[in-house]
Amino acid sequence: MNSPVWHRKLPRAFHEGVRFPLSPHPLISVPKLPFFAPPHRPGTVNRKTHHRTVRLAGVLLAILALAGCATRTWNVPAGNSETPAAAPARHCSPRGEAHELFVILAFSGGGMRSAAMSYGLLEALRDTTISIGGTEHRLIDEIDVVTSVSGGSYTAAYYGLFGERIFEDYETRFLKRDVQGEMLAQLLNPATLGSLASENLNRSDLAADWLDSEIFEGKTFSAMRGTDLPCTIVNASDLNTGLTFSFVQPQFDFLCSDLDRYPVANAVTASSAVPVIFAPVALRNYSHDCAERHKPWVEEALKRRNRESGAYHVARQLERYLDPERMPVVRLVDGGVTDNLGIRGSIMSPVLHGGDVPSMQGAFTKSSLDQVTQVLVIISNAQSYKPYEWSTEGREPGIVSTTIASFDAALNLLNTNTVAEARRSFQDWERMVNNRRAPREAKVRVHFVSLTLEDIEDTEEREWFNTIPTSLSLEENEVDALKALPKRLLAKSSDFERFRLTLP
Repeated sequence: MNSPVWHRKLPRAFHEGVRFPLSPHPLISVPKLPFFAPPHRPGTVNRKTHHRTVRLAGVLLAILALAGCATRTWNVPAGNSETPAAAPARHCSPRGEAHELFVILAFSGGGMRSAAMSYGLLEALRDTTISIGGTEHRLIDEIDVVTSVSGGSYTAAYYGLFGERIFEDYETRFLKRDVQGEMLAQLLNPATLGSLASENLNRSDLAADWLDSEIFEGKTFSAMRGTDLPCTIVNASDLNTGLTFSFVQPQFDFLCSDLDRYPVANAVTASSAVPVIFAPVALRNYSHDCAERHKPWVEEALKRRNRESGAYHVARQLERYLDPERMPVVRLVDGGVTDNLGIRGSIMSPVLHGGDVPSMQGAFTKSSLDQVTQVLVIISNAQSYKPYEWSTEGREPGIVSTTIASFDAALNLLNTNTVAEARRSFQDWERMVNNRRAPREAKVRVHFVSLTLEDIEDTEEREWFNTIPTSLSLEENEVDALKALPKRLLAKSSDFERFRLTLP
């Protein structure tokens, strides 16, 4: 996620006018409004003032009318079922022609820096061919799952909706666009400011509306079903429970809600809703008692009370969803708060796999799992380590600087631990699967590839990449450099080379 920078570019519309501070960043200009009338003699009617007042009243009425029309997009309820779901519906399933290969991509947080780097990884996999059983395959065609958080979710969702169209228009439509400036322009529009006076709308709702119309074309998650594209998992963080909230149907079951009818733009907004900068994204926890809400694995984990079990920890928090009166609304923020790599809380979560992570039943049928012999996990980690100016200059950090540095320290530690834990989890899964297979059956081998800015060998170049800010507007040369980086890092990755050498 990284601490965001929201002051690099401002829309031209705000270059003139009254200036006021927008904490803690530089001043933003807004248009001057004729709120003050010239003096006039008592007992007379100043016609100029009168007409100006009438016009102003008309403007205010228009703003209020717009505010009344603007409403939040809520998740919708699901229909009732007669029997509880004993196992989750498979949100992900193997694709491609090489069924012995299962490929997972994880796109980290990091604003536009992450969006550009993850896009570059897709380009690299499009241009990479592998040989399996004497047949050539593009590696991009073998991707089974893309899981993402924060800035990486823009790329993941766009690819999950539009496939290889991403290589035709994503750069101009998003990566090289002043997204940050356009969002600020929308936020500071007088009509928008009027809408924000309503309890039914906040900054994140406006961001979701912009993404829905400008980037994701009004698509809901139903558009991702029934396609030959990878399973896409967009991840946010649930403030109510402190857990990762994955936009998958098994997660929506706990809300008695239908994921298919939820806008992708809203999910991406939740995934990238940096606290304080954006307001939490709200979801309704519906009060009708649907059968899907009651998961046998949750009840079993709560009965066992194994406090060292990950399933028990998750089940204990998910239990709060079962009482909508006590938790009628779920509040979601940036997924990087709980997992800035988008992998530990999603693809390794008991929610996706019906409480049985080792079986990976949310991704595999038993027959498809039996065919898999190679699992490739590639993490596009755009985490940066930029030195603070107050540190290099020997200055005392202020309150904001101290808060940002503390947040970054916790996030960097979380990232390091997440990579190590994810690697161990996949290794444990590899051993479990192989122990279940007969001696003569082919064994599973997991290949774990992590691509980071720290992998750049040249010190000066590495420091330059680390100065690229966490914002939603980058210079074109920064986007181009980030796009080209994954291909270079893959070429030098010993883990990726071992994967290619072990292919049959």
